[in-house]
Amino acid sequence: MTQHYPNLNEYLTQCDPKDVMSFKSDKLISVSKLKESVYKAFANVGVNSISQNLSSDSAFSKSACWFNEGEDCEILKASSLGWQKGKIRINVTLEFIPDEPEKIESPLDDIRTNTISK
Repeated sequence: MTQHYPNLNEYLTQCDPKDVMSFKSDKLISVSKLKESVYKAFANVGVNSISQNLSSDSAFSKSACWFNEGEDCEILKASSLGWQKGKIRINVTLEFIPDEPEKIESPLDDIRTNTISK
């Protein structure tokens, strides 16, 4: 199977591969190493498991291609007038969601507010 790394959300795509992440366990890992580890874990277990489950149903002829180019299919939605041709593809995304910065109240906030309102 061709090596396809998981997609990264916007925040992670802006990271350099040598940028480092820290976890509660005090472990450090580079963004590139994390990406590679997630790929390996998913490729070794996830892809095989999903492919086997899909292949056991005779409706899916080429489930392994779902992780690459996708498989041709059609969908009939209850609200549509006919079949819509397309492809089905499984897409894995690795995301980093930054916490919102905590608002730190300053004793000067009251002074600023009073100054602005005058």
